[in-house]
Amino acid sequence: MDRERPPRVCFAMLYYAREHAELDPARYLEQMPIHRALPDAIAALGHEVHLVHLWSKDAELVDGCVHHHFVAPSRGARRLAPIAGRLASRDPGLYESAGRAIARVRALRPDIVHFHGLTLTLNLWLLRRALPAAVPLVLHYHGGYPSRRRLPRRLQRDNLERAARLCFTTRSHAAPFLAAGASRDPCRVVELMETSTTFRRQDRQRSRALTGMAGDPVFLWAGRLDPIKDPLTALRGFVRILESRPGAQLYLHYLTDPLLPELQAFVSGSPGLGAHVHFRGRAPFERMEAIYSSADFLLQASRREFSGCAVLEAMACGAIPVVTDIPSFHAMTDGGRLGVLFPAGDDIALAEGVLALSPGHIPGLSVAVEDHFARELSFDAMARRLAPVYAELLDAAWGAAT
Repeated sequence: MDRERPPRVCFAMLYYAREHAELDPARYLEQMPIHRALPDAIAALGHEVHLVHLWSKDAELVDGCVHHHFVAPSRGARRLAPIAGRLASRDPGLYESAGRAIARVRALRPDIVHFHGLTLTLNLWLLRRALPAAVPLVLHYHGGYPSRRRLPRRLQRDNLERAARLCFTTRSHAAPFLAAGASRDPCRVVELMETSTTFRRQDRQRSRALTGMAGDPVFLWAGRLDPIKDPLTALRGFVRILESRPGAQLYLHYLTDPLLPELQAFVSGSPGLGAHVHFRGRAPFERMEAIYSSADFLLQASRREFSGCAVLEAMACGAIPVVTDIPSFHAMTDGGRLGVLFPAGDDIALAEGVLALSPGHIPGLSVAVEDHFARELSFDAMARRLAPVYAELLDAAWGAAT
């Protein structure tokens, strides 16, 4: 490392969802803020920052102080990935070799590499073999579990052992990897949110005029309607709230809806409930900031989450989270101090937690939620948490080189 220049940090994202393949890179970065806002926040702290993306086609983009390198896989990698995906019955993109993108990472001569997705076993293995041993490797968890198959599990163990630091939303999320022997050193685990959001609270009156949301109070559901999200518990809890807050309204926005018929049947079978529950389906990404800003409360009944994007977005806009007491939500709400925590599946506790809040205290709690997000959960907060981690690793690498 040349101590006369700023440390060079290279983020690596060596996977892309196929539904994003035709997006313009600038549009993609708008929809995936962790790949735009987190590098930007790291650059603001005095680092030279690059991000290498595996992508459908080659492109270069300078966004503020961050240089984005979009690098397509080779033709051979594109041909082999579907075959490997069929054999493994998994997303072919997980088997698309990122050899060209990895070569770009190496050519940048980074002082530190921050890799997104520690279960991307193949490309992580290829990357760590290409990097000089002296370059610290930080792995950032974005969901998944230790592999159950012998060869991938061995590669995964080797990958995680090579990492200098492992970033998990909470230590509970790291536990399966430690228990499986994929990583034997809990001291290398860093608690860091999986992601954050660039959303900010908008004017409540203008937002409600735009979204048509009204109520006293307004509740929002923003998440898939599937069993893991458990929307029926949220709906049952809302019915209990409605008994004491007859002006309450619940608006549901969702991307997928396998439980929609069941939920609609529940509403239809409850006299008068249909006037208070609104199934609105998918909303454009650009509209979500106003939707969150229109809500007093966000309801989420998830039985497990790797982080919880909707909760982060809602908190950024001042909506008070009413969420299950699972590790990620427990951490986000400061143990329930900034919202309501209830046991998974317990609609009674959900309602009791909300009704315990005096209506007069809701505006003040909303402001506290928004302030907590900015201070502890924003991309700037993530960067501040990463800065001493990077400094420690770079000091060690510099010391080893001298």
